[in-house]
Amino acid sequence: MLRSEYSAAPWPRLRGGSGSALGFGAAIVATLLGWALGAGTNPEIGLLPLAAVAVCVGATTTLPGALAAAAQCWGMYSGFELHRFGELRLDPPARSALVLLVVLGLAASVLGLVAHAARTAGSTRKRASGPRLVSLEALISHRESRHLERLMPVLPTQPSLTGSTPLRLAQPPRGRKAG
Repeated sequence: MLRSEYSAAPWPRLRGGSGSALGFGAAIVATLLGWALGAGTNPEIGLLPLAAVAVCVGATTTLPGALAAAAQCWGMYSGFELHRFGELRLDPPARSALVLLVVLGLAASVLGLVAHAARTAGSTRKRASGPRLVSLEALISHRESRHLERLMPVLPTQPSLTGSTPLRLAQPPRGRKAG
């Protein structure tokens, strides 16, 4: 996909609660996918989609959101793929899965934070080197250009923001009468 250097805005990072909610919904889908792939007979197969959820959600959310999403992925794995009927246990396979999912989720969150900071710093650098913004008052006071009088024959008579004298009516363009 082609983008200009100014349209590449950084994506927003999800807050902890939103990341937790996203992780919960995605963990349910990943658990169903794991069962479709054969997690009922081989539970390690079901760990792969849940690890992908922990990484993807962790990369887009804060550290608390990534931790919550990884814990929810572990709950789905331990409760429905490793054991049955939602029964959570901390036996050795469940502990190793917990450590794996938490480490993957937190590492992805830290990498996502670094990438977001680098991209945000890059976008502010590009904006700072872009065209300068000029205030309307500075543009109006700049009388070298005759285009302004042609484009706006009558200027408002409101006082300026700096407290200087009000703007005067511009001269009508040549060939026209005032009024």
